[in-house]
Amino acid sequence: MSFHNTNSSKINDDSVIDVSELVSTLIGNIKVTSDYTSSYSSIPYWAHQYIYSYNEINYATQAQKAFYEKFRNEFLKENFIYLNGNNNYAFILLFDLLNEFENHKDYHKIEKQLEDLGNNYPRTKSYCVSFLLKKLEEYNMDNEADLFREKNYQYDYDYWKLGRRYKKKLNLTNEQEQILNRIWLQNNVFNEIEFCKIEILKGFLRAYEFLQRNYVSTDNSFENLMDELSDFIVRKYYHYRKGSQNYKYTFDSVKGEIYGHILKLTENNVREEFSNKRKLTAELNYRTPEILNLYDEKIISKLADFFVEDKKNIIPPDLDTEKLLNESNTTRWKSKFEKILKDFSSADGFENQIINLAEQNVKNPSVENIFYEASKSVAKIDKVCSLRLYLRYIDADLKSTQFDNKQMNKTIQKSLFNTAEQFDDFEKILNKFIVEKNLEEALKCINEFYIPKRRKISIDKKTIQDVQKQHSGTVSLLNEYLQEEMEEDVQNEEWGKEEDVVQINIINDNEDLVSSKFLNELNLSELQKEVLEIFEKSSFSIPQTELEDFLKAKNQMMNSVVDSINEHCFDTFDDVLIEEDDEYFTINENYYKKLLKND
Repeated sequence: MSFHNTNSSKINDDSVIDVSELVSTLIGNIKVTSDYTSSYSSIPYWAHQYIYSYNEINYATQAQKAFYEKFRNEFLKENFIYLNGNNNYAFILLFDLLNEFENHKDYHKIEKQLEDLGNNYPRTKSYCVSFLLKKLEEYNMDNEADLFREKNYQYDYDYWKLGRRYKKKLNLTNEQEQILNRIWLQNNVFNEIEFCKIEILKGFLRAYEFLQRNYVSTDNSFENLMDELSDFIVRKYYHYRKGSQNYKYTFDSVKGEIYGHILKLTENNVREEFSNKRKLTAELNYRTPEILNLYDEKIISKLADFFVEDKKNIIPPDLDTEKLLNESNTTRWKSKFEKILKDFSSADGFENQIINLAEQNVKNPSVENIFYEASKSVAKIDKVCSLRLYLRYIDADLKSTQFDNKQMNKTIQKSLFNTAEQFDDFEKILNKFIVEKNLEEALKCINEFYIPKRRKISIDKKTIQDVQKQHSGTVSLLNEYLQEEMEEDVQNEEWGKEEDVVQINIINDNEDLVSSKFLNELNLSELQKEVLEIFEKSSFSIPQTELEDFLKAKNQMMNSVVDSINEHCFDTFDDVLIEEDDEYFTINENYYKKLLKND
């Protein structure tokens, strides 16, 4: 039976291992060659020393050399001899295998060999990982190195460092790698998006280089600036004596905090460029006036103008990133929507931009609102475009978790429909679309919506002759047509005088969309349900100003509505449902789910 140490992942070079209770078991598991069948004690003792290369075998005794050859041969047969603490043999084998790899270049072979070596002789595990990674990088075997690093990250102590992880991706210099290795990026919804994280790191490096270029001292060193600030904080804030143990430890910690603060400022700059209004709290931990004044003078004052100028170096998000950003920030689309309105040049161009914006918000539960607002905005400019966008709103609304069926206000209706008959025709198009789900056919109907409906008149030759003979009859016919047009004008005038909004009646057979999804015993009002649904569509976090505007339009006080919802739901959770979070209101998603019916 081959010997394996099952505790290999817990052993490191500084471990003290008590194996007294395991000796009898281990002896039974040892498999050695025929020359060493007596016991593990027959292994030639080799006092522990640091092994730097395979050449260390030249300083071994003849007995040690002979045993090493036997040990090596058995290892290659996957028979793993228990070394009884004589780890020098295992380290000699590590360098021996790495030397062979330089000849055969077989990644899978060396990976299997070092995996066996590390698992069975755990003192070598971390060295197996680091030395092989160096070899792979030396021979430009980048893909193999990435695979090996991912599989063995727990033994690669630099694996989680930012500089190490992004060296190739960002083509970092050694200096840049070391700089990024010093900082720790605290994960959040924004920077966990890979595209955003890369732009943050690139921005941080640009900020570092800017400070390096613009900090003027005797030796023009930004490192000296960091040392100066760290020293000042440790002495003034912590009152540690320079050179003491506490001073040294705190000095390194403070220096890391300064780098971390610059990183937060950089992330906020990227967030602002990416239209993410929610920023990190980026205040320096040390609020002593002396410290703040020095820090503002040396860092903040220089970076303020830099960040404004650096926005042009930030690469705009790609489509996948846009989708992720809009999923987590459900009102982010509004700033782009305003820009599209501002740059309006043609209805077709406007509609295409709105469709593209909706595509970027495909994961946003509020995506239908983009089409609804766009339809309203263009109603007085291009009727057909407005109707098409309203149709797209209905399409997106039907696909959402809650069918809102927002109506056109009376001003919009009067802009779009000249007669009640036109309104009815549009209603028929919508209901036919809901039944047939054919968006292209419905859009085609809207394209022809305002084309005048003319009567078909069949006239044969005899009729033409009769008309020529009866000229007065033609005048009479023209008068008849004119009278009809006057009657239509009267109808149009009456339609325009209507004070109330005419409801667009959507015939929807899906009862789930119209029945309440909240538990009946909560006795929620329609307004309370509507507010809760807004939270759901906003990923359970909504700016207080946005909720306030929504409720103002309904002549409701925001605080009163929020309090009433919390009171209705308090018995369910014995806790507050809607909570304040800086400038936002948030709801715990698990709490929200408990408000819903199971069916």
